[in-house]
Amino acid sequence: MSAVENAVLLCQSCGEETDHRLAYAGRLLVVTECRHCGHTIVRDVRARYLADLKQRVATKPVRMLRRFVRHPVGFTSSLPRTTMRKPSELLDEVRLVWGSRRA
Repeated sequence: MSAVENAVLLCQSCGEETDHRLAYAGRLLVVTECRHCGHTIVRDVRARYLADLKQRVATKPVRMLRRFVRHPVGFTSSLPRTTMRKPSELLDEVRLVWGSRRA
């Protein structure tokens, strides 16, 4: 899943501790942007992303089974919504990773 987090970090460019926007694709940090000066660091994580995605897909059945065993009602009730949302989340991740190489 592609996620955006906020954190207070020391900016390389302006030298101040400011809010930063961190964009993740799965478990990989792709973009870091300073909210104060706009300085952006983009990482090319395409090769690592493919390896991470392969591992996530391979372990998904086990993770789903574990979640079902722990919370069968919650898992079953959330499955339709999750099934509908996952393709767009994956597409957002791919756009972030492959779009970052142009930056």
